[in-house]
Amino acid sequence: MEGNPSLVPVGTITAFAGELDPTWLASQGWLYCDGSELDQTQYAALYSAIGGNYGAGHSTFFLPDLRGRFPRGVDLGAGRDPYVLTRSPSNKGGLSGNNPGSTQGYHTALPTLSFTSEKTGGHQHPVQHLPKSSEGLATAGSHYGIWPDSKTWTGSAGDHTHTVNGGDAETRPINKYVYFLIKFDG
Repeated sequence: MEGNPSLVPVGTITAFAGELDPTWLASQGWLYCDGSELDQTQYAALYSAIGGNYGAGHSTFFLPDLRGRFPRGVDLGAGRDPYVLTRSPSNKGGLSGNNPGSTQGYHTALPTLSFTSEKTGGHQHPVQHLPKSSEGLATAGSHYGIWPDSKTWTGSAGDHTHTVNGGDAETRPINKYVYFLIKFDG
């Protein structure tokens, strides 16, 4: 296409919201970023642009695999990725560290808030429906008790810890799904 260069350089990754029709996309010069292994000769322009950044074999190379992943800009000394040196190659033969194609596992930052009790040292906890008396009707098996609707406080204890449970399977911002495509032909 000499004399008529594409406005979109080969190797460009873009978000796509349309239908994933690989045949039609290929006719437009785009491939789905699914980590596929491609022939270096058949996709020479793309291999020239991205090389083995995402992994390579003897005569093959890999597309980026952005399924279920967030892209992140290479840090290049900005200091915004404290784990830049622990980044791994996407596939065998790929780049690691501060390079395109490197990947990073899950990390969850420590909270900026601390989880502490409202009172230090000895403190009490409320307990709902704790029997206050052993007199009354049987309520569970052979146990007797009067079960009030109000809460009762536990005895005051010394310093002790509390475990915070819960959480999700990942830390992520609010997001919407799109397909990530890479330009392979100008």
